[in-house]
Amino acid sequence: MSNVSVIDGVGFAAAGLVLATFCMRSMSALRWVAIASNVAFIAYGYLDGLAPVLLLHTVLLPVNLCRLAELRSAHDRSDPTRERGTHGRDSERPPFSAVCKVRQPPASCGPASCGSGGASPRAARTSSSTYAG
Repeated sequence: MSNVSVIDGVGFAAAGLVLATFCMRSMSALRWVAIASNVAFIAYGYLDGLAPVLLLHTVLLPVNLCRLAELRSAHDRSDPTRERGTHGRDSERPPFSAVCKVRQPPASCGPASCGSGGASPRAARTSSSTYAG
C-alpha cells in the first residue's frame, strides 16, 4: 500500500468525508460535508473510470444542495435573531430545531377550560361510571 496513487488519494479523501458526515452534530454541517464528499467522489469516479460511483454522486449532489437550501430557508423563516439583525455562530439553533418542532398545549388550557378536567375522554367516562357489584 506504499504505492498509493493520486486517484486513490482522492478516493480515500472522499471516503474520509463520508465518515466525517456521521460525526456531524448539526444538519447544516452534515449537508456541507456531504456536498464536499459528493464532489470528491465525482472526481474519483471520473478519474478512475468508475461509472457507478460517478453516477451515484452526480445524483446525490443536487439532492444535498436542495436539502441544504430547504434547511437554510426554514432556518431563516424561524430565526428570531433575524429580526434583531444579529447573526453568527452563537445565534444558531440546536440541531434539527427548524425541522422538528413539538407543539405545546395553549397556556389557557386548564382543568376548567379543557372539558374533562384535563383527563382523557375515556378516563372521564370510566371515573363517572359506578360499579354495581
